[in-house]
Amino acid sequence: MIKAGIDAIDFYTSHYYLDLAVLAKARQIDVDKFYVGLGQRKMALPAPDEDIVTMGAHAAKQVLQRVNPEEIDSVLFATESAFDQSKSVSTYVHGLLKLPTRCRVIELKQACYAATAAIQMGIAMIVRHPHKKILVIAADVARYGLNSSGESSQGCGAIAMILSANPRILAIEPISGFYTNDVMDFWRPAYQDTAIVEGKYSTLVYLRALEETWKHYHEQTKRNLSEIDCFCYHAPVPRLVEKAHKLLLKINGQTDLSEETINQQLTDTLFYAREIGNTYTAALYIGLLSLLEHSKQDLTNKRIGLYSYGSGCMAEYFTGIVQPGYRDQLGVADHKKMLKARKALTYDEYLAFYNFRLPEDGTECHTPHNETGAFRLAGIKHHQRQYEVVAGKQTEPDVVDSDFFVIKARAPGKLILSGEYAVLFDRPAIAMAVNRYAETIVSPHFNKMISFNLLSSRYAESFTIQTLREIKHRITEKYQQFSQGKCGIKEVLQTPLELMQYAFINVFDHINSKILNGLEIKTTSTIPIHCGMGSSAASILSVQKAISKYCKIYLKNEHLLRFGVDAERLQHGKTSGLDLQTSLHGGCLFYDQGKIQKRDLPHFPMYIVNTGTPTTSTGECVEYVLREFGKSDIWNEFETTTRAIDAALQTNHFDELQTLIRKNHALLVKIGVVPEKVQHFIQAIENKGAAAKICGAGAINGDNAGIVLILSETAEPIQSICQDYGYTLEEVEGEQNGVSLI
Repeated sequence: MIKAGIDAIDFYTSHYYLDLAVLAKARQIDVDKFYVGLGQRKMALPAPDEDIVTMGAHAAKQVLQRVNPEEIDSVLFATESAFDQSKSVSTYVHGLLKLPTRCRVIELKQACYAATAAIQMGIAMIVRHPHKKILVIAADVARYGLNSSGESSQGCGAIAMILSANPRILAIEPISGFYTNDVMDFWRPAYQDTAIVEGKYSTLVYLRALEETWKHYHEQTKRNLSEIDCFCYHAPVPRLVEKAHKLLLKINGQTDLSEETINQQLTDTLFYAREIGNTYTAALYIGLLSLLEHSKQDLTNKRIGLYSYGSGCMAEYFTGIVQPGYRDQLGVADHKKMLKARKALTYDEYLAFYNFRLPEDGTECHTPHNETGAFRLAGIKHHQRQYEVVAGKQTEPDVVDSDFFVIKARAPGKLILSGEYAVLFDRPAIAMAVNRYAETIVSPHFNKMISFNLLSSRYAESFTIQTLREIKHRITEKYQQFSQGKCGIKEVLQTPLELMQYAFINVFDHINSKILNGLEIKTTSTIPIHCGMGSSAASILSVQKAISKYCKIYLKNEHLLRFGVDAERLQHGKTSGLDLQTSLHGGCLFYDQGKIQKRDLPHFPMYIVNTGTPTTSTGECVEYVLREFGKSDIWNEFETTTRAIDAALQTNHFDELQTLIRKNHALLVKIGVVPEKVQHFIQAIENKGAAAKICGAGAINGDNAGIVLILSETAEPIQSICQDYGYTLEEVEGEQNGVSLI
């Protein structure tokens, strides 16, 4: 089944808020009725020139920076604050964002539940067309009467999500529990601009619906509550969420948890809700984003339970699995900045905002200018709402001008456990990421130049963007000559620095970014260079990851891989992508004909020895093996050995693994990539009962073969052999994480 879910997510709320202490003072009641009784401290309020369209469009603008807008197939807008009986608000957003004309636009309504309906509808579309992407927006203004019981439960905000196959944030699981009942707990007739609420009754319905949806979910999945790691609820007010969570625990027999433990389970998901108030359709998903952005725990592969409720009523309980690398897709810093920049309203300012009304007869009007997001409601003309882009906040490609904006990215090196060279003949291979890293720091530069500094290699130069494009053109032409057999692979790149230059400019041109000042790109590495541990792949990925983040563009893993292959082939000629895949994803990978399967990292004692930089490059070794063994049956033996090693790893059979590593070494000797000196060294290790093999291209000339992997229960017998050969023995461990921001 196709995995589908949330690939990108962002939210927006008004620049203005009212502290409920101000409201409590005006209403002459104890502030704890709000702070404690509701669990609420502030409520966001829209300015007169802001509405669901401007908020939804701003949130969508932010999230679209992380994908190609041309890939958007549909816009699904969920709201219960719509202002037109015919035209959907999604058409306004579509126009403001200049999305493709070949795009569906739909508005959905079922009270606060509608966003979940949009997500489930969008996922069904993706399952049918996996290459498509769906933009889901939920935006609302929660508005209640002055001096009413619901006045303190107002708020406003918008959430925008990109749905796709193979999502980067949350994979939605296919089974849901749902419940519908025709009740009148909350409704807003078309002739009113405030809702009618039966507060206590609505609470009872909300809780009953939770119980019914959980029962339905449990009946279908047979999962227990203990199999859900984190919880998100639709949040009209935080106190209701706390009641709901206690009920869910009680239903499942978990009645012995302390009040403190229960509150801790909800603190992260309710952080934004306490700051902005009720956002109706957006509330559940702002809670999800709040959890992802505030949890100190790594939520990778954790199951999140989500309870969606809409008055009237419709409810659904479903779950999703957090995806590896999800933190790289979040805009935590932007959201902190947005909330910190808000203005607190006085009571009189609150009344002025609340009492502002657009004409209901179509009379032309112009709204007063206030602080808004990227868009504002300018007024009404000829019965039509007029929207405009706010000056200085246009939706052109982002211009980076941040004197203090420093981005760091890190990518791990790798060791090939089996299948080097065989992978070039569509045979399987096994590789694991290890705790050696390439790190790249991107920061502003005082001039217009792009400064590169390879600290490990002592290369440093500065270039203009135009010069880098010329270098890219020259390298591309040289690679074409190599492909035609007119030159060797060593002639494609003139210096190691050119690999980083190409990796940078190739991504930079693709994301179509602009910079007002120059950049300084510093790359350092603890991965031995040209020794078979994937230093090139890790360096390329760290540069790509850092520069895309600096330019506020979120590249999916498949894009990082594609750009990485473009660059790595310049160094190696033909590349399988194995080094890049391992550094990209981390962990242990079984790689077969371009497809990868995750394996548990081995926990056996492992060591490495650097026998020295080979005199022949990886590209030259590949050329030799392709020429001499391209039609050999030896690759069948490599495949058999690799699959046996995979089985030994999965069963934790160390002795069997050592035997198979020795066999793998013997095959590498047969194809001529293990120098004689290194053969003698490995033979000495085998005589001590251990096993060893080269872990890269090796060499076809000279004494050096780069890295040798050693499997030995203890280091002592190996140390003396290393001393005899003048080598240094190092411990090495697997690295679970792939390329990431640090």
